[in-house]
Amino acid sequence: MKFAITGSSGFVGSNLMSFLEKNEFTVVPIIRNDFSDTDRLADKLAGTDVVVHLAGSPILTRWTPHHMKRLEQSRVGTTRKLVAALETANSRPTILISASAVGLYPDFRQQTESSFTVKHDFLATLCEDWESAAREAAALKVRCTILRLGVVLGKDGGLIKKVRIPFLLGLGGRIADGKQGFSWIHIEDLCRLILFVATKGGSGVYNAVSLNPVDNNRFTSELAGTLHRPDFLPIPEFALKLIFGKAARILTSGQIVMPERALQEGFTFHFPTLKDALSDIFNK
Repeated sequence: MKFAITGSSGFVGSNLMSFLEKNEFTVVPIIRNDFSDTDRLADKLAGTDVVVHLAGSPILTRWTPHHMKRLEQSRVGTTRKLVAALETANSRPTILISASAVGLYPDFRQQTESSFTVKHDFLATLCEDWESAAREAAALKVRCTILRLGVVLGKDGGLIKKVRIPFLLGLGGRIADGKQGFSWIHIEDLCRLILFVATKGGSGVYNAVSLNPVDNNRFTSELAGTLHRPDFLPIPEFALKLIFGKAARILTSGQIVMPERALQEGFTFHFPTLKDALSDIFNK
């Protein structure tokens, strides 16, 4: 099986490439410049079996009008270009696995793939448009699978890379009141889930999260405990709003999401609890 991966230089993409190559799969990295020309992109997709679409600009930055357009273009725009390239590619892939985010869900009550509601804000609308663009591949007889990602935890990137130093310095603490949901997944389990979906899954949505979501208070406490550091310096909501503006909501809100479909189809997590995940990340 041959995989093409967009966003291959990012945290998730680079880990997925290494994981697939270790498991003796062929991987074709799709880089940013490939999206500038449909024929060029189609040529790179030709002969591959699965496309994993992970491209997207970092979400946690101040949402100026310019950056909001960039977020949309890097997700919705690239997805539309990818589908256009699939249409013209010779020996096109038969599977498209496209990323989305649990930010589509509201903050109240537990959400699953079969029982959920949709939030009404910029991030949720972005996710809906992102997913809608990916589903256009179905008209090409390409099986389209959407992965709604939670917070991805790993030592070399993502959230852990951002908070590791402050926590090691004893400057870590909960965000706002700490009650916001925190749905997460270990990077190794995410890579395994992507392979599972590619080889054994179907079309439609999978929540790419652990089966044990927590809240921000619990995450802060577990991380501080793993690092043997205190966690008594909370970050007030007003300070985050001064730094990130409207994007602060990413940190001050959160979802409780369950991976119902993956569990029903037989996927097992190597890191089912937050303690398992953090111990692996910091004690390797």
